[in-house]
Amino acid sequence: MIIFGCITKYTPHDIRPYVESIEQSGFKGGKVMLVYDVPTETIEYLKSKGWELYGGDLQQHIILQRFRDAYKLLQTYEDEIVIWTDVKDVIFQKDPTKWLEKNMKGELLVFSECVTFKDDDWAVVNAGTSFPMEWEWLQNKVSYCAGTIVGKGYALKDLFIEIYRWSLTTANPNQLSDQAAFNVLINLNHFKENIQFVKQEEGFVTQLGTVLIKKEHFGDKLLEPTPIYSEEKFFNQEGDEFVIVHQYDRHPQIKELIYQKYK
Repeated sequence: MIIFGCITKYTPHDIRPYVESIEQSGFKGGKVMLVYDVPTETIEYLKSKGWELYGGDLQQHIILQRFRDAYKLLQTYEDEIVIWTDVKDVIFQKDPTKWLEKNMKGELLVFSECVTFKDDDWAVVNAGTSFPMEWEWLQNKVSYCAGTIVGKGYALKDLFIEIYRWSLTTANPNQLSDQAAFNVLINLNHFKENIQFVKQEEGFVTQLGTVLIKKEHFGDKLLEPTPIYSEEKFFNQEGDEFVIVHQYDRHPQIKELIYQKYK
């Protein structure tokens, strides 16, 4: 099992909550990072924490190129379970190993953002203008987050190269369309039959951008409840601690508490 991330230009300060939370979780698997144009101090920091680093030159926007480069790198990890996450806005509250050993059934696990596409103003523009043909049905689907995906290396590899290629052929090149492409693909038959669609309340990931930051905006259109926040940790309604917290940095007070915790 490996945790796999990708960064550019970040300093140790920027990624400390991510790195230190994984360290403190007790995770014993591999840790792999794609790095582009990062300071030497960041490289030294990651190496000191046991990360394998793979460097590259940015030729496209990192949001797009990361999927191409991750596809190539995943050829080395085809037989591993890979936990793919964003870095700057993610922390691990617990070791992911136990949850996955107990609950992973599909070759790919995708994690809900707890809102339907048509109810998210940003998604209406992003996905609706990027893939107008698919939008006819995508608008009625639940949104899943491209910044937190788990899968067998061989399955994740195939998904990533298709995200990359679909993102090159959108109807609106002004939109970064990885999120839209990801959601189109996971609903196509050749991927869907191997995908486990995971709700927030199952306890692996909470995507705070929708369920906390914009909870007043979405109101009763949210499909799942806002997590319980207690003693600087996030829990589902059953009192189970989430393994991963995503998008915490969109809440200034919580961001400050987390940065203080892992400084």
